[in-house]
Amino acid sequence: MASPKKKLKNWEELINDGENYGDEGRDFNPFEKAVFECIKEKKVLKIQDSFVFVKTGHDASNPDHPVQLAQMLATFEPLTIITSLIITHNRFNAEALKILVESPFLSNIDYLHLGSNELGDEGAKIVAEVPLFAKVHTLNLECNGIGAEGAKALATSKTLTEVTSLSMVDNRVGNEGALAIAQSDNLKNLTYLHLGGNHVKSEEVKQALRESSKLTQLKTLKLF
Repeated sequence: MASPKKKLKNWEELINDGENYGDEGRDFNPFEKAVFECIKEKKVLKIQDSFVFVKTGHDASNPDHPVQLAQMLATFEPLTIITSLIITHNRFNAEALKILVESPFLSNIDYLHLGSNELGDEGAKIVAEVPLFAKVHTLNLECNGIGAEGAKALATSKTLTEVTSLSMVDNRVGNEGALAIAQSDNLKNLTYLHLGGNHVKSEEVKQALRESSKLTQLKTLKLF
């Protein structure tokens, strides 16, 4: 006779319940357990570096790690509760992102932080195009090697219309990319914009950002 499923009072108890996580993790492999333990406050998946996988037997130093991580996340049903997705310092690239955005379990993301990865322009274009991120209000793509083309994709996106906070710190959007953001219709709800470390040298472009007729809600603009 099967033992009754253990009932836990709150999320913290579930996460800290040894190997079974209140029976929810009965069939998790070590890789899945590591990811499950990165869920904070029942709605935030926070994988800030690949070190969390050191003891799982998964080789995070392998070149295939970003794709393997994306494949696991895309098919991991417990992530249906997630509204904030934070994956940083995992070499996450466009190939991995293509897999992740096909997930049927990540349909409620409104906070997206993919900073310090390897998305490039191709990854930025994926973020800009997929309906999965239509609810996102906070978008952080800092340190991803994103250039003008990626910035233009974000600035002309038909889905990123709810974004109020955008951080593009330490990319390579340059004058051309920054001007596209200044002239963006879909980013009209921005209240915070960080373009520091993006080689925006033109005083005309800086002025266009400060005096943009599109970004009328902007309260904080960072340029250096």
